[in-house]
Amino acid sequence: MKTGSFFSGVVIGAVTGMAVDMLLRPKAHPKTTAGKAMQSVTDAVDTAAERVRQQMQ
Repeated sequence: MKTGSFFSGVVIGAVTGMAVDMLLRPKAHPKTTAGKAMQSVTDAVDTAAERVRQQMQ
């Protein structure tokens, strides 16, 4: 067996498993307040980093 085909099979299996898992187990709970706050902070940091990157060009 070639190593490339082995790793391709592993990747395909992992992606398929993830897709099936997402379909079979939908999100049980909506985002919490803490989760929303963390997402807001992450968005702010991403925006700031993008602005810095644009200014450095």
